This record gives sequence, C-alpha cells and structure tokens, in this order.
Amino acid sequence: MPDDLSPLAEGLGESLSLDGIERPADRAYTGIRRAILSGILKGGAHLGEEALARMTGTSRTPVREALRRLVGEGLARDEGRSRFVAEFPFEEVAVIFDIRARLEGYAARLAAERITAAELDRLAGLIEEIDRLSGPDGTSTRIQDFAKLNTAFHATVLSATRSPQMQSLSAQATAIPLELIKQFVWSQPVNVERSNRQHRDILDALAARNGNWAENIMSAHILSTKPVRPGANTTQDTQETST
Repeated sequence: MPDDLSPLAEGLGESLSLDGIERPADRAYTGIRRAILSGILKGGAHLGEEALARMTGTSRTPVREALRRLVGEGLARDEGRSRFVAEFPFEEVAVIFDIRARLEGYAARLAAERITAAELDRLAGLIEEIDRLSGPDGTSTRIQDFAKLNTAFHATVLSATRSPQMQSLSAQATAIPLELIKQFVWSQPVNVERSNRQHRDILDALAARNGNWAENIMSAHILSTKPVRPGANTTQDTQETST
C-alpha cells in the first residue's frame, strides 16, 4: 500500500456504502473501518487525514475523531503525530482468539443463568437471518453481512450477563471482527453454515440454563475458528469457521 492514499480516495465513498449515515464523524469512522477490514487499506498504510476525508466525503475534523476511535479499537495505531493501519501478526491474532474464548466462555456461563426469553428469541432470529444469507462463502459481501449478524449474536450473549464488568472487559477484544481479519488478512475461508450450527448449539445450552454446557460450547466455538499458522499442513485447515 503506498503511503499516499490519494489514488484510492477518489470515488471510494460510494463503494463503501455510506449512504444513510448522516453524522460526518460516523461516516468517516464507518468508511475507514470498512476500508481497513475489507483490505482496501492494508496493514501499515499511512492514514492521511486529507485523503481519508475525500474518501469518506467528510472533512479532516470528523476524520480525526474517527481515527481516535479506530486507535481505541486496535484497528489503527499512533506513531508520533501520524496514524497507520494496524498490522495483525499471526501471534497477536491468536492471542485475541484465546482471550475471547476465555472471556466469552465465562460470559455464556453467566448468561445461561440470567438470559431472558426476549434475548433467546433475539438469538434465534439472528440465527435465522444468517441462514438466509445468500452467495458463496468467499464473497466479500456475504462475509461482511455475516460479520454484522455474528457480532450482534455475540453482543446479545454478553448483554445477557447483566454484568457491566464483563461487558467492559470484553469491549476491546470484541471490537475487531475476527472473521474479517481471518478472511481478508490471513486469506483463510469462513464457513458460515458451520459457524451457525455452532450458534444453534450455544442457543440450546442457554435455553437449557446449563452454564457448564454454555461455557464449554462457546469456548470451543471460538477456539475452533482460530486461523491456522501460515505454512501449517493439517486436514483441519479447510474446516475452519468464524466466530
């Protein structure tokens, strides 16, 4: 990725689907975030404010606010007075998966004790929406649509813990959609159908109010989706799914 983003800035607002997002800071944040997670902006790319303002159809002030949010999420990094797209070395991505497996496993245990009927219905509805996603697994649109619904599923489980501490501790780890990193940074396929079968198992455990089952199935769900180290040659490589 060249340091100057100007060649990419022209016309990208339309391709990033920013229609309907009125607040400039939200437009800038959404546009830059989508560009990072879709691979348009590669790891290490310099995030120049002027070029990003043109890319998102905003100005430099909302871009600065957006970049602060992205640094807080771990998708961008500060270096002096400049900001760059975060890079995701395999070891760090593996750590994020391990952290989420532990945190969300325990969250599922708590949720099994506290989840409401309305929240169970919400999870069931999200599973049905994922089932209705069309197109082959590898397409960018399908993966991004899945990422939104998948994030909502996991956020609903976290909310059902009724624990501000759990939600605070999990916020940064869950801010980065791991399925997009896996697909677009590590070029490892996301199996939407298998992931959603695991969602059904999680829902069954929560509906049964079985904390042990919920914790174990959630942890296994996340750990089963960790990217394979580049160069590894295992029969499980093609079985990987997304959280």
